[in-house]
Amino acid sequence: MNPDDGLIFAPTGIAHLTDTNADLIRPAARDAERLRVTTAAQLNGTPHIGSVVTVMAVFALTAHAAQRLDLPATVIFDALDNAPAEHIDIDGRSYIRTVADLIDTGHIDRTERTSGFQRLLAWASAASGVRYEFRPYGVYQLLPPVRECLHHIASRQADFAPIVAPGDGIVRVRPRCPHCRLMDKAATDLRITAEPGAVHLDSRCPAHGLYRETIDIAGTNGWYDANTPVRSIQKGYLLAAERDLYRACSVSIDGADWGGAWHAHVLAPALAALGIPTNRWPVSIFTPMILDRTGGKLSKSLYVRYGPDYADLPEAFLNLDRLLDDHGEDALTVLWAEACRWAAEPRRLHRSYTVDHLAHLLRRAPSPTCGGTTP
Repeated sequence: MNPDDGLIFAPTGIAHLTDTNADLIRPAARDAERLRVTTAAQLNGTPHIGSVVTVMAVFALTAHAAQRLDLPATVIFDALDNAPAEHIDIDGRSYIRTVADLIDTGHIDRTERTSGFQRLLAWASAASGVRYEFRPYGVYQLLPPVRECLHHIASRQADFAPIVAPGDGIVRVRPRCPHCRLMDKAATDLRITAEPGAVHLDSRCPAHGLYRETIDIAGTNGWYDANTPVRSIQKGYLLAAERDLYRACSVSIDGADWGGAWHAHVLAPALAALGIPTNRWPVSIFTPMILDRTGGKLSKSLYVRYGPDYADLPEAFLNLDRLLDDHGEDALTVLWAEACRWAAEPRRLHRSYTVDHLAHLLRRAPSPTCGGTTP
C-alpha cells in the first residue's frame, strides 16, 4: 500500500529485476555517448488524454534514464502523417488518402493536425529538460536504413509475409496513384519486385489505371506507405543502425499495446530474420496502457464513432484543448507528476491505469515536478 495515493501495486514481471527503470537501458548504454529515444503517433487529430500521458511518460522516462546514466538524450517524435484521412469505396474496394495528401491539397489544415502534438511536445520538453525532434513520415521513409530494410523485405517476401501478414500473406508496402493519390488499402493489386538498388511497386488506380512507383534505396526518389507491421520492423532496423550512426543507445518507447504479443510475434522474429544480433537490438520500453471503464484501451476513434454508447467520458479526456480549457495548465502539471512517478518506480510503470484514476488525479492539487522546469 502506498500511503501517498492509496494505491496497491503488485510488482509484475520485469519489475522484480529492476531497482530503477534506468536498469532496462543500462546494459545497452554501456559504451554509448548518447540516448536516442523514439516514439510515434498518428496525426489523426488533437491528442486525447491517453496520448497525453503516453508522451509525458516518454519524456519522463528519458529524463530519468539520462540522469541515472549521465548521458545526453533526445526524443525523436515520428509524426505519422501517412495515417488515413479520407476513405473512399469504389467497386467494393477501399481506397484512402493520407493526412499528408489532404494537407498538401489544402483539404486539411496543417496547423490543426499538428498544433496539439507540438504544444504537448514543447511542454513536456521544457518540463523534462530533454530536447526533441519532430519527424514527419515523409522524412522518415527517406532515411537510408529504413529504405535498406524495405529492400530486405521486398527481396525476401516469402520470409517476411508470415510475420507481417499471417492471415493473408500480403506485404503491404503501398504506392499511391501519381495523379490523384488514391491508395489501395488492402493492396489487392499490389506487386512488389526488388532489384539491385531499387524496389518497384506496381498497383492500379480505379480512375487512372496501372502505375509503378520506383523506390531508389540509396536516394530520394519514390514514396511508399508501409503499414504498421512493416513500419515497426523498419523502425527496429533503423534503431539498431543508430548504434553506429550516432554512437547512441537507441530506445523505443511506446504504449503497452505494442508490447507483449506484438513484440514477440512481429518485431523479435523480424529482427532475427534480418540477422541483427540480439545485443544490437534496440531497447523497447512500454508505457502504461490507459483503459476505459470496460477494461479496453481508451480509444478516441471509438468514442467519435459510438459516442456515449462506447464510454461515458468527459469531453476533456478526448481533446487536449478542451482539457486545458476545463482544467488549465494545472492539468498538465498533475499528469506530469504522475508520469514522473511511473518513470521512477518499476512497480508503477509495468501496469495499466483507468480513466477514473486520471480523473481522480485531476481533482487533486498540482504536485511537484521531477526534472527540468515546468513551463
